[in-house]
Amino acid sequence: MKKLTLSVSPGVRFDLWLKKKHSQDTPLLTISSSEHVYYNIKQAAEYYQYFTYTHYSTAELTIEWDDAAADISLFYYWQPNTLAQEGVTFLVGAPHALLPVGRGEMGDWYAQESLRPALHFSPFCSWMNDPNGLCKIGETYHLFYQYHPHSTEWGPMHWGHAVSEDLYHWRHYPIFLQPEQNLEALGATGGAFSGTAFQDGDGSVRFYFTERLPAYDLYTGYREVQKCARPGRWLDKIESVKPVLSDLPEGVSCDFRDPKVWFDDETKSYFMLLGASVEADPAVLLFTSINGDDWVFDHVLYRADKHFRQHGGRCVECPDFFLIDGVWVLIMGIVGYTEPETGRHNLLYARTGEFRNGRFVPDDTKLQTLDFGTDFYALQTFRDGQKTLGFAWLYNWASKKTAASVYNGEMSLPRQFTLNSDRQLCMQPVPPPASCVIQQTHHQDACRQGTLQLPCDALKTFSVRLQGSALTHLELILQGSHDGQIALQYNEGTITLQAIGMDDERYSAYVGELSEFELFFDAGIIEVFANRGSQCGTRRYFHISDCSQISLEYNLSATVTEVALSQYRTTWGNE
Repeated sequence: MKKLTLSVSPGVRFDLWLKKKHSQDTPLLTISSSEHVYYNIKQAAEYYQYFTYTHYSTAELTIEWDDAAADISLFYYWQPNTLAQEGVTFLVGAPHALLPVGRGEMGDWYAQESLRPALHFSPFCSWMNDPNGLCKIGETYHLFYQYHPHSTEWGPMHWGHAVSEDLYHWRHYPIFLQPEQNLEALGATGGAFSGTAFQDGDGSVRFYFTERLPAYDLYTGYREVQKCARPGRWLDKIESVKPVLSDLPEGVSCDFRDPKVWFDDETKSYFMLLGASVEADPAVLLFTSINGDDWVFDHVLYRADKHFRQHGGRCVECPDFFLIDGVWVLIMGIVGYTEPETGRHNLLYARTGEFRNGRFVPDDTKLQTLDFGTDFYALQTFRDGQKTLGFAWLYNWASKKTAASVYNGEMSLPRQFTLNSDRQLCMQPVPPPASCVIQQTHHQDACRQGTLQLPCDALKTFSVRLQGSALTHLELILQGSHDGQIALQYNEGTITLQAIGMDDERYSAYVGELSEFELFFDAGIIEVFANRGSQCGTRRYFHISDCSQISLEYNLSATVTEVALSQYRTTWGNE
């Protein structure tokens, strides 16, 4: 039996997901005071069920959970009127007790695992994938994400939720969306798939998302419909959900998901992009509406070349479409595609052009591969004033986490998007706030002979920034404390990211002349931004969690004007 006594104020809310291990006469979970039983779970199914309780008195509460008779996958509580400041408090099992983990304890919780990143967002526990519903409401950023609360593996999809004022220090919120049916009970997959936020002129927000109905095959035969959700006052719960689009256009089969919605002032109409396939070609579809509720298919906005279908590309996922400096940018992931030359999988692409009269007209630039490292998928952007910002899921379906952990999945660093003079989409990290910086040191004077050795004491989270000219070759090696090496190499105009002895040189891109780069290392996560973010590479390594030495070597004829090492502390428990 696990037990916890809490002093709470009226209105506190509890959410939990529980399943029984075996039948018995005593309650599985009880919430009571010394004089009264307020909430009893006497019976439950053999699959996880959602339970919720709101407490309306000032009595001190005792929570008792019979862990021998029931499993709980996720359990937390919150006070709605302090949620924005405090977030939720999780309740986790400890020997003979329930342990509360709230805002004050979050740093210790995250520090328990050596591979937990300090700067990159990761869920409290369980599985996470695509970022969803990114938006800024007032001064607060909202990050929603695909979430499976019952496992560290992918499963029936929910929406998790976290908030921040600086894109780095996050507070966890309650689960925002759940599948319309209990898919655990049906032995099915599906649920609340990806979607985006739409902000009206009056400041209200609605969320468009895909509901995959109960499915028994991951690749064919399922049905996906589009829905619109409106949040309640505190943005802790959904107030209403309604279907808005279910009819499939001709040539479209089961893949029909991930809406991106915006309003066009000129035509006074709503537009919606959806990822799909048309006659087996990955494609982006455009729909229109006069009210945001009733949608009509307009046309196929973009259809990928047959090359993608021929090499495993099943459909477009998570399409994004936005305007920068008068140029429209279309972003799409092509799931299942394997690049024949390199074997890189599930790549993310951008195409620039014009959007006029409801039609996207690509320019003569090439289809741009957004990340040569490939652990950068399901990108979603949003507007913050005049800036376009975004996150991607820092993972790839082609890889698998190798370390035992209470969670699975991370987000990329927040990135800002710009276009260079060649109409190439550039991505650069939003700088971590000053409160995260432990120290910054400069070393260009120490590497005048083309080499630099920086011994470290198990350095877990840092960035290396280099600027220079006349570079013809360069190698930056990160040595793990327990063996393992990661190398960033530049030679003959090509930049390569490689785990030495573990992968080949497939994670590379041609950059031409290299003038500057910044590399972030965060508990095995690598993000590289070269030439002001015109080439980026992202990889997630599980064999190295910190560095004992940083080594740099480059051609003596080069002029290096900056070599800066910045060290960072965790954002959890650090305000």
